[in-house]
Amino acid sequence: MLGEQVLNGITLGALYAMVAVGLSLILGVTEIVNFAHGELFMLGSFAFFMVYGPGVLPYWLAIVLTMAIMAAVGAAFHAIVLQRVMAKPLQVQLMATLAASIVIANAAIQIWGTTPRQVPTDYSRQLLHVFGLTVSSQRLLLLVGTVVAFGVLMALLRRTKIGKAMRAMAQNREACSAVGIDPVVVARIAMAIGGALCGLAGALISPVFQVYPGMGLLLTLKAFAVVIAGGSGNVAGAFVSAFLIGLAEAITAGYISSDYREVVPFAVLLLVLTFRPHGLFGRRVGI
Repeated sequence: MLGEQVLNGITLGALYAMVAVGLSLILGVTEIVNFAHGELFMLGSFAFFMVYGPGVLPYWLAIVLTMAIMAAVGAAFHAIVLQRVMAKPLQVQLMATLAASIVIANAAIQIWGTTPRQVPTDYSRQLLHVFGLTVSSQRLLLLVGTVVAFGVLMALLRRTKIGKAMRAMAQNREACSAVGIDPVVVARIAMAIGGALCGLAGALISPVFQVYPGMGLLLTLKAFAVVIAGGSGNVAGAFVSAFLIGLAEAITAGYISSDYREVVPFAVLLLVLTFRPHGLFGRRVGI
């Protein structure tokens, strides 16, 4: 049924958007390709599992606490990994973030094991009937949370001093340093925001999808496809292309074969780059 596939596509698009928007922000500000970003989402999912799983905290408080934890993890990741390779050649940056990805994934295996987990909530158990479709409240919450988070991020980028500093760094890092903007501080804040978004994504996604240590690798590759298709470093472009790719993936799985669903993001990426080499929004830089 087309309606069911559209619903699945919107759910996938929301997941991709939450991860890709943070990745796009970090790429735009630091100009570093972070292969460990999917592992931050994985850590956010497990952080929510640890915070909410015991059943002590209310769901909303668990979301806030998870975001705070992952903001701290994002800032720490910048201080330990990204800051040390910012001035290094691209090959060094790629290998450093890839190595970090492998280390984090294997550390997660040692801590939580390989058994997939799921964190059901009252919203995931509550079913609604919308336009003849049965959908859990958690999926609607995921969509609303994604849209709200994107709106807050865009307001921060356009209306606050730190947001304007991030946009300025995406345009000209040297000029920012010349006028007194500290690129290290701005990049660390951007990484903390990216980490917080991964925490929010984990808290909203964990009740819908299973959580396991290897979940970050393929998601990272798909997130990069989303970011590049939308326009490298363009946050709004990543948001739009995430939903387009999610819908394309779900419709392909529903009407052709689920065997091809994993290649859809990269097929869409190739198609976009063929006709728009700088992505759907066609800008070389900028967030």
